[in-house]
Amino acid sequence: MPNLREVVNLVPYVIHCYASLGSTNDLAREMADAPEFTCVAADEQTAGRGRRDRAWHSSPGEGLYLSILLRPPSSSNIPLISLLAAVAVAETLIARGVAGVDIKWPNDVLVNERKLCGILAEGASGGGAAGGLRIILGIGVNLNHPSFPSELRETATSLLIETGQRVATDEFRDQLLERIAHWYDVWRRDEIAKITGRWRELSSSSRGQRVVVTLDGERLIGVTDGLTATGALRLITDRGELKTILAGEVARLRKDS
Repeated sequence: MPNLREVVNLVPYVIHCYASLGSTNDLAREMADAPEFTCVAADEQTAGRGRRDRAWHSSPGEGLYLSILLRPPSSSNIPLISLLAAVAVAETLIARGVAGVDIKWPNDVLVNERKLCGILAEGASGGGAAGGLRIILGIGVNLNHPSFPSELRETATSLLIETGQRVATDEFRDQLLERIAHWYDVWRRDEIAKITGRWRELSSSSRGQRVVVTLDGERLIGVTDGLTATGALRLITDRGELKTILAGEVARLRKDS
C-alpha cells in the first residue's frame, strides 16, 4: 500500500490523498468495501488510463487525478453516472468563468474544442458479506499543465493554458465534488430527464452535429439526433437509418465532409 499523505473529510466524502500512485482507479478498486463516497486522489499517476485503456497524461502536481467509490442501489441507468460526472465538471468550469466549455459524447469535457477532462467509470466487486454493486468513477482534469507532449499538443488543453491562471487543485476538487454529489443525488432519485436535459444543454454534439462513429472497425457517418432516455447517442446515418450508439469513438466532421 502506498504511503498516505493525508485524509480529508468533505461531507459526504472521505478523500485519501497520496503523492504518487500508479492509478487512483486501481487503488479505489482495492478499497471497494469501503463506505460509499470514499475517494482516492494523487498528485501524480504513473499508470493513469482513460477509456479503452489509453494512457492519461498525469504530470506531477499539474492536474486533478481523482477516483470516487460509488455504491448504487441498483444497476438501472448506470451509464448515466459518467454523463452526470461530465455535467458536474462542465458546471464547475463554467462557475469559474471558463469560456468555450463543451461535452463530447459520452463524457469528454472540452474547452475551445480541446480535451481538458477525461472520465472513466468502471465496475468493481467487493468481498465477504459486503455485497452490492460498486462503481469506481475516475476523473482526470488538466489544471496547471503549461504544455503537453507533442502527440497531445493539438488535442489537449489545461485551465492554465486557457485562462493564464494557475488553479488550486484542492479548491477545484472540492467544488467538483459538490457538483457530483448534487447530480448523483438526482440520479438516485431517478430523475433521469434532468441529467440528460442538462447534458444536452452543455453539449454541442447533442443534436444536428455531423460526426463519424467508430466501433470495432465499423465507421458510421451521420448527424447526431440527441440522446435516448438512458444516455445513448442517437445517430441518423447518411443512409437514413436511425442508430443507437451505446459505445464507440465519436469525432466531428466538417459540414462539407
